[in-house]
Amino acid sequence: MSTKDRVFSRLFENQKHEANINLSKPHKVALGLVQDLEYDLMSLQDNSGTLSYLAYDWHDEKFEAYRQAWMQLNDEYTHNGSAVLRYEDVERDLGILEEIRVKADELGLAANEVYDQWDEHYSELENMREADLQYMRNEQEFRDWN
Repeated sequence: MSTKDRVFSRLFENQKHEANINLSKPHKVALGLVQDLEYDLMSLQDNSGTLSYLAYDWHDEKFEAYRQAWMQLNDEYTHNGSAVLRYEDVERDLGILEEIRVKADELGLAANEVYDQWDEHYSELENMREADLQYMRNEQEFRDWN
């Protein structure tokens, strides 16, 4: 065996012996630390599954529902998406109904005798006024929330 081989052999043999010595020593493990864990594995697995669902599936579902609802509300309040008549569109009719009532009174007649649906028409305009006020409150709530 050459000198070189003997030197390497001794170097590595020492390391081999040290490794064997270290492996043969009994290791003390602080088992008390296991009791210090705040969450057991089953609890972590349950919570990890729930967190994963919330992070990936639930968020996507709810965010899409929110986005769709926001788009519908925005379309309605910004662009009159339903194209519904508002009170300001029909309030002129209230003035005309008042004129009919005044003219009917002058003739000694009831407004219903001149226009047989006067009461219903007037009542519907009043309903529209109330609904339009609520619509405006809803619109303001939407705008304030954004």
